[in-house]
Amino acid sequence: MKPMILQMSALLCKNGRDFWTEVKKIRCKKASVCSIVDGVCTAGGIGDLLATNYQHLYTSVAYDANDINHIVGLIDNLLSGCNMQSTVTCDEVSVAINKLKAAKSDGDVGLSSDYFKYSCNDLAVYISLLFTALLVHGTPPIEFATSTIIPIPKGKGLNPTDSANYRGIALSQIYGKLFDLVVLHKFSDLLCTSSLQFGFKAKCSTSMCTMVLKEVIAYYSKHGPLYCVMLDVTKACIRQG
Repeated sequence: MKPMILQMSALLCKNGRDFWTEVKKIRCKKASVCSIVDGVCTAGGIGDLLATNYQHLYTSVAYDANDINHIVGLIDNLLSGCNMQSTVTCDEVSVAINKLKAAKSDGDVGLSSDYFKYSCNDLAVYISLLFTALLVHGTPPIEFATSTIIPIPKGKGLNPTDSANYRGIALSQIYGKLFDLVVLHKFSDLLCTSSLQFGFKAKCSTSMCTMVLKEVIAYYSKHGPLYCVMLDVTKACIRQG
């Protein structure tokens, strides 16, 4: 009865996103946990197996240290010409907290975004002092760059005992998310993205470029042969926001 009431409330408020969210919750079925993966049948063994696989996957692409240092130098030069204020206000932290998604965990630390969203105003004061100190001294904690990777099946109808059929979802630290949101809010006028990017971008959707692709395919299919190359990135690590 409660889910139905929530759906009706969403309809009355003309909030389509909330309505479909409730529909997905009703239809969603929790996937059963597989007790055997690649012949390993212990929880610790499966964890070590997947950790080893992800370590090989995420370090498989080589890079040139000189190129990375060059990019870092370019960023430092751009930042040196900017008049950036190193003070983080309570209002900026409050805005960042309100942008957090509800009921999101940060993995191994055990914090939840709800702890921040439903906290008192004093917490924003202490967080603003912490972030200000980090900017002044230019020394962020290593935990800000630490994520907890949760393996989940990457599709339906796949063999759950094969480790190749799992993708990693990276759960970032809550404090790291807040710091990112504060930086995006403070320096949004200095940040820009490519006009070719559609995903993970405000007021844009991948459906936009999908529509263009379909129209191009339809046009050239009528005027001759068409060749299309697709990139499979199903095993890419997705960072949860």
